[in-house]
Amino acid sequence: MTDGAILCGRRYFDGSGGNNHAVQHYRETGYPMAVKLGTITPDGADVYSYDEDDMVLDPNLAEHLAHFGIDMMKMQKTDKTMTELEIDMNQRIGEWELIQESGVQLQPLYGSGYTGIRNLGNSCYLNSTMQVVFSIPAFLRKYVERMDQIFHKAPTDPTQDFSTQVAKLGHGLLSGEYSKPATEKEGEEQKVRPRCQQGIQDGIAPRMFKSLIGKGHPEFSTNRQQDAQEFFLHFINMVERNCRSSSNPNEVFRFLVEEKIKCLVSQKVKYTQRVEYILQLPVPMEAALNKEELAAYEQARQQAEQDHRPPPELVRARIPFTSCLEAFAAPEQLDEFWSTAVQAKSTALKTSRFASFPDYLVIQIKKFTFGLDWVPKKLDVSIDVPDELDLSQFRGGGLQGDEEELPDVAPPLVTPDEPKGSLGFYGNDAPMLDESVVTQLVEMGFPAEACRKAVYYTGNSGAEAAMTWVMSHMDDPGFSQEQAVKALRSTVSTSPALWAVTLHTVAPSSMTRRVSLSVREVTERSISVTSPLEQQSGASSGLDLLAHR
Repeated sequence: MTDGAILCGRRYFDGSGGNNHAVQHYRETGYPMAVKLGTITPDGADVYSYDEDDMVLDPNLAEHLAHFGIDMMKMQKTDKTMTELEIDMNQRIGEWELIQESGVQLQPLYGSGYTGIRNLGNSCYLNSTMQVVFSIPAFLRKYVERMDQIFHKAPTDPTQDFSTQVAKLGHGLLSGEYSKPATEKEGEEQKVRPRCQQGIQDGIAPRMFKSLIGKGHPEFSTNRQQDAQEFFLHFINMVERNCRSSSNPNEVFRFLVEEKIKCLVSQKVKYTQRVEYILQLPVPMEAALNKEELAAYEQARQQAEQDHRPPPELVRARIPFTSCLEAFAAPEQLDEFWSTAVQAKSTALKTSRFASFPDYLVIQIKKFTFGLDWVPKKLDVSIDVPDELDLSQFRGGGLQGDEEELPDVAPPLVTPDEPKGSLGFYGNDAPMLDESVVTQLVEMGFPAEACRKAVYYTGNSGAEAAMTWVMSHMDDPGFSQEQAVKALRSTVSTSPALWAVTLHTVAPSSMTRRVSLSVREVTERSISVTSPLEQQSGASSGLDLLAHR
């Protein structure tokens, strides 16, 4: 719309479209605005800004077109708008075809295991997750092969029964009854379809399943776009709740992560284990294989920005998958760590290893990171994943023969509204909570008292550790209630009542194992207790918290 040049548009992913001549013209001249001639009508037209790389509105479009002798009031639409093209592209190709076989005419498949799921409005996260879940034999045995028993035991209202809806979805995906050409369904009037859609199955529409699994959830109950990883953990959580007295197919995903914290002052260590269903791996940008190419691109981008020219073609960092695993297992320094061995703050190193391996390892690449302003940012990177993985080097070994454990004593708690020296044996040496970490958590919307507990129970070991504690205990009774916890020295305490208070206020380090506490008093005794979470039948409700991580 600057010099009146008429050029072809962009080439699309499937090879259709133009030859990118309009884009090339913009790069050579810097003229940003273009209008798609075939979309001009008295009501407007598609106007595109190459500077903004997006559609824009031109309030003076009629005047600009009149400059080139085009009368909007006499024009008729002869081409599809960008919105129509996007809808047509999604229906005709779909993201999976773009990724797997771009530009190839695919042959529709029918039968058992070849049933698609309709998009119910931004429900691709659900569709992809459930297709993967029902490719695993454990879920097939639990819900599909036992479908008749599940239906027989279903309540009066099966729409509200989780097992019934999962079994129905699994049967629909795997039976093949709904994997037929759309025009061949019995008892249904044949529909007139475009040639490109003839023979394509209708698939299934799991509206009842989506409604039930999203019921009461602030995100999955809506029609907004969601994250597949978050939905996977939410589904795992629902399975746990409904399999407390029966076989649990989630076991194929379950594994233990061993965390070792070593106090650098006393050289003593502490081992803990936590249950996980998904392995979250960081992205070490420093491990990029194309650093020189990235540096050249960044220099060219900055120069183009200064010269008000279009940016160069994007260059993504190429990160080896092994580097992501190494970053997961790399030692992490913990400053302001409360050491129970020296009863003071010290520096510690934390390392993570596998205590056990699952049958199926679900992996998430953490492409979102926090900047210095705590605003989430997405990393635009490419991860090179090998066909086979050897994880033996990341297996944990537990306490070694030359290692000595840190004493199992919780640090004393002091809050700003309590004067120093008010916590008995620790007096003025009791550590203050790191208020900067508390403030960061409160600003994220968590209750203040819960944030204080998180900082306390993680021993002032930083925002990340406190955040992990908060996300893992959001459903705990009294999560946001005020609670003062006083830790006592085991060599001084002589009151079993005081030990009982301490025992019930300290959060359990594991949701699935028995906690034991040895107390040296006048007479040696050993107190063995079960976590309150274990008192519930079946799987621990603590696993429900994983859905919020």
